[in-house]
Amino acid sequence: MLSGVLALVCGIFWTRVNWRTDVPRYGRGTRFLDVTLHPERYATVRALPAIRRLNLAGALGVAGALAILAYKAYRDLFPFIMR
Repeated sequence: MLSGVLALVCGIFWTRVNWRTDVPRYGRGTRFLDVTLHPERYATVRALPAIRRLNLAGALGVAGALAILAYKAYRDLFPFIMR
């Protein structure tokens, strides 16, 4: 979970470092999820592959951690099924 969140934060950071000049600066009106899902609207073309890889790795890390937690909760709630 920690590595997934760290990758997502690094993706947002790299997007902000490579912000396009024709787009208003990152502020309160900028939606975090929109920046994560559509970095091509905000970042330069040169930085897009790295940003997409970081966002994908972060999403997979968080989803994997949540899947493991769901499996463990299922196993603890229904121990008679897992025998």
